[in-house]
Order: sequence, then C-alpha cells, then structure tokens
Amino acid sequence: MEIKVLPAERAAEMIAFHKLCFPTDAWKDEDWEDLLSDPRAVYYALLDGERIVGNVFIYNWQGENDYVKIMNLAVHPDHRGRGYAHLLLNHVTQELSALGMKRFCAETRASNKAMQKVFADCGYRFRKEEDVGFAHPKENGYKYILEL
Repeated sequence: MEIKVLPAERAAEMIAFHKLCFPTDAWKDEDWEDLLSDPRAVYYALLDGERIVGNVFIYNWQGENDYVKIMNLAVHPDHRGRGYAHLLLNHVTQELSALGMKRFCAETRASNKAMQKVFADCGYRFRKEEDVGFAHPKENGYKYILEL
C-alpha cells in the first residue's frame, strides 16, 4: 500500500470510489470537475497496486485563509477498521505542516462515531455542531479543528 496524489485524469476512478463510499450523499460530477481543476484541491489516494482503497481530499487555503480543509476522507467498505483513515489523515497533516500549514479543519455527520474517533485519535478537537448541509438523511455535522 502507498499514498499518492492522483491527477485529475483519474477523475472517473475518484468519483466511482466516492459513490461507493457515500452512496446516498455523493457529490455531483460537476462539483468534482470544478474541484479537480483547482490547484488548491489535492486528492491523496491510498493505493493497493493501482486500486483506490482509501482517500483524503483536501483544499489548501495557504496564503489566503491559512488552513487546510479536509473535504473528504473515506476508506473502501472492505478495508475499514484497519487504521487506514488514521494513516491518510496523519499523512496529510505531516505533508502540509512541512509546508507551513498549522490549522486543519474537518467535519463529519453527528452520527458518524467512527470518523469522530479518527479525528480525536489524530489530535483534532470538537469545535461545534451545526447544519452543514448533510442530506439523505438530513443531519447536522460536527466540526473539528487541529491546530499545531
């Protein structure tokens, strides 16, 4: 297994993986197109050979708002419970903190206890609960922050 930044040319694989992991709440294809054309958006994939088994998709606000937004963190259903989400989140933190980033923000559904544990295990602290637009079902999100 290795973590690599995937280029926009692999968008179809990224989108298919996202839909597999978030079947009721997947982003629209046009949102993916917009993000993948933005140089601040970076898709890190955990690969088994060339197959995506996990990802963390970030938006780097360096120089503007000076924080990293964790937009998406997912692990293939067949590979959950192996620490891959921790591995991906810690990789991004190490790589971007080496570039001078000191603040990382993320959110997850209020019901997603597994992701809340990952954030806590990786040093994130709960900031607040708010309506962040989760649908299917409609649910509030928990916002997290990591400040180095």
